[in-house]
Amino acid sequence: MPPERAVTKRQYSAVDVKSDAGSSASEGTARAAPKRKTSTTKPTVTKKSPAAKGSTVNKLYKDSVKAIEAHLKILDGKVRKMSPNSRAISTDTYAQTSLKHLKPVKELEKMDGGLVAAFNLAMYVADASHTDCDTTSKMSGYGDSEAPFAELDEQLLDLIEKRNTQLPATRQDKLPAVPKRWTRADADVGVFKTGRPNKQQYGQMERQKLEWEKDRREKRGERRVIVDDWAAAALQDLEEERDYLEQYGVEKYFPKSIARLTELSKSEDMLTAGGDAA
Repeated sequence: MPPERAVTKRQYSAVDVKSDAGSSASEGTARAAPKRKTSTTKPTVTKKSPAAKGSTVNKLYKDSVKAIEAHLKILDGKVRKMSPNSRAISTDTYAQTSLKHLKPVKELEKMDGGLVAAFNLAMYVADASHTDCDTTSKMSGYGDSEAPFAELDEQLLDLIEKRNTQLPATRQDKLPAVPKRWTRADADVGVFKTGRPNKQQYGQMERQKLEWEKDRREKRGERRVIVDDWAAAALQDLEEERDYLEQYGVEKYFPKSIARLTELSKSEDMLTAGGDAA
């Protein structure tokens, strides 16, 4: 018989692999691998808190006001460079371009808690829908403000009705004061030596007037945010602008909104009188 040969390292490896494979196969048939559990946990939906919603509404409102003021600054700058006899820009131009700012008004209206901000922004657009008709002799307009005014009026009227349904105005005996419209008496440019402003003084007056009116718009906007008697405040603002524009032949400034706000203010007076009588 031939002598037994030593088992080589390679043969050991082969035996080990076969035995392990067989062992694994037998164990696999005896015990199935555990199944992976399917997660039944639903994804968490993060809801915005009331504070977060209010922050979003407030940001859109403030950004929109800034955009309106930036647009007015561009138009005012063009007007200052115009010839006194030019008709390139008139108060009608302001009315037409103000329609561009209705988009954020509609966006705010659709947002949760955005109705009041939409109303206040619509009023700010109304303030920006015309300009100072004293700037040049050709600024008083030529009838092209009526169509934009009508569209703005319809939008504001809709918001008045919705706000009145959601939260009617609360009667206040006295509204917070806001700046009046700028007049030449408010100019701070020194004495008119010839009885009329010279070129330098006239330029200074124009800059002062633009800053005054910007501040006036902002103060009116701030009052709308804090006042409880929002109907009376809005009516006062609209009537003041209407009366001013009518002096220059610019008519049909928010007639429907003014009429509805007048009705609401009268209703407040009647309720107050009834409460006092009781």
